[in-house]
Amino acid sequence: MQSCADRATELDGVITECRSQLDALALARDRVLADNQTLRAQLDGAAEGQRELVEENEEIATMLAESRRALAEARERQKAAEARDAIYRRIKEELASMIDAGKLAVRIARGRLVIDLKQDILFPSGSAKLSPLGEETLADVARALSNFPDRSFQIEGHTDNVPIKTPRFPSNWDLSTARAVSVVDLFVARGMAPANVSAAGYGEHQPRADNGSPEGRALNRRIEIVMQPDLQLLPDLVDQL
Repeated sequence: MQSCADRATELDGVITECRSQLDALALARDRVLADNQTLRAQLDGAAEGQRELVEENEEIATMLAESRRALAEARERQKAAEARDAIYRRIKEELASMIDAGKLAVRIARGRLVIDLKQDILFPSGSAKLSPLGEETLADVARALSNFPDRSFQIEGHTDNVPIKTPRFPSNWDLSTARAVSVVDLFVARGMAPANVSAAGYGEHQPRADNGSPEGRALNRRIEIVMQPDLQLLPDLVDQL
């Protein structure tokens, strides 16, 4: 029969073995917890990488959309420039004889087609009544511009800086505006659609040359016929705003 001492020794061995197993289980648990922590860190890193990738894709998509919009706007501007240049060539052909005679000039200024006419051949000094030569010249211009019924033209009056003060024209602004209106009246009388012409007076405030010389003042006394931009050929600024 097993003695109590032997039984106690045997139980001590069992306890020791159980403790060893418990230590092994604790170590395995700690390894599993460490593995889980590493896995969580890896998952968090993958999630962060995915978020960064999504943000980068959104940024790329935004940049691509902006590039496409800028390209479309550039194409519209190019289209408008080509249309303007084509009309510029046609108008120069229509007015070639008057250009050669020095009665007028055609140019592009600030993206606008401008027909320049010296006021000295159009109006007597200090008057808004067209001279016979002025009427003849502007009748030829009206005939040429009538070939562009889908375009609008603004007639702009300009003076030199010599002030005028008469009951009829208290200032250069009044004189320049009245002269522009006289040209509009003649254009309409010669068959141009009233909706396609307008008048503006700038007085001496947009000089083309130095008013310090007679030659400069002569250049500043002028009528400009400006072709208005076709808004259908421009980007839709309202939508952009």
